[in-house]
Amino acid sequence: MAFETYRSIPAKSFLLLVPILIPLLLVTCNHTYYRAITHLYPNLETNRIFPERKVETSSPVSNLEKKTGWDLPEKLTFQTMKGEETLSSVELLRVTNTNTLIVIKDGKVLYENYWNGFKRDTIQTSFSMAKSIASTLIGIAIGEGKIQSVNDPVIRYIPELKDRGIDLLTIRDLMMMSTGIDYTRMEETFFLFIPFSNDVNTFYGNHLRRLVLSLHGGKDAVGKLFNYNDFYPLIEGMVLERATKMSISQYTQEKLWKPMGMEADSSWSLDSEEDGLERAHVGLNARAMDFARIGLLFLNQGVWNKRKILSKDWVLEATSPDPNDQREWKVFSFWKKSGGYYKYHWWGMKNADGTYDYMARGNLGQIIFVSPSKNAVIVRLGEEPKPKYQWPFIAKAILDRIPK
Repeated sequence: MAFETYRSIPAKSFLLLVPILIPLLLVTCNHTYYRAITHLYPNLETNRIFPERKVETSSPVSNLEKKTGWDLPEKLTFQTMKGEETLSSVELLRVTNTNTLIVIKDGKVLYENYWNGFKRDTIQTSFSMAKSIASTLIGIAIGEGKIQSVNDPVIRYIPELKDRGIDLLTIRDLMMMSTGIDYTRMEETFFLFIPFSNDVNTFYGNHLRRLVLSLHGGKDAVGKLFNYNDFYPLIEGMVLERATKMSISQYTQEKLWKPMGMEADSSWSLDSEEDGLERAHVGLNARAMDFARIGLLFLNQGVWNKRKILSKDWVLEATSPDPNDQREWKVFSFWKKSGGYYKYHWWGMKNADGTYDYMARGNLGQIIFVSPSKNAVIVRLGEEPKPKYQWPFIAKAILDRIPK
């Protein structure tokens, strides 16, 4: 969700950046600036500018049973950033520019629909939902003994970062988005300096390993605050590479895509052909129904078709509220005030009845919403031109209208 407020910056402001970016591009020949100037606003097509590494599936494809007889309600009432609102389902899907909506309950697909030229076989990009996949791979690597613990210091795997003020930074700190390494988001940056913001350099950068290896400790102590930081999944990616002796794509293929019998091959976007580091913060490209399978894997506590993919303990640890987490949030305070929490790159939501839901979230409203209490998964993919419509709250409203 690093670019969640990207759209709030007026397009005219970006035009003023052109006289800055062009000389930078000419002087430095920096591919990051080239990508930034030619693709200012990330959209559903932006992943195509990056090279990719294939993630293969295997036969047979795992079957997801369909159940007929349920449709979206005519109207939905849901929370927005500005209070409660009621819209017809048709209007809601239109104003949020939704391309895909899938509703699964009790293991059966109740609803599956596509719009705006998208189809079931369309490969769609994850944006920051990829972070939840990255943490899942960390969990698998721990289960295999390739990583000892979430409490391992990062410098155990990336010793180049030693004596930089982050020797105490752990893998858990990364997945909790705890402070330790400074990160400047775009809306915190004066618009003339946006090309130098961490958001631009992590999203469009073509030498992300080099970027990671240049990092130092920040002004806030390790673990003190919550601060959304796209450096962290990149660090996790390098930890996974070194611990598993595989690329992230290969590890995803061998530990998720093939054993789960995903519907189609997917891919990870790379920073560049030269460096070949997966963009673990934003770059998984897959069919919507395979994103839904990830949600179902967690709903089924790490088991897929009677095969253990991920430990039950990891699923609980990664997604449940932590009563000891009393950190102040530097960003996204609205989420915390709404009963939300963040854990291992999953966004959680505590319910009034003591249950909780959790979700993988990405820019432009991408979401894999998992509700253990409702035994349901919702996947929504699209453009979301109106940020006031928050899909976690819309997903809850949809689930509330499904008969038990």
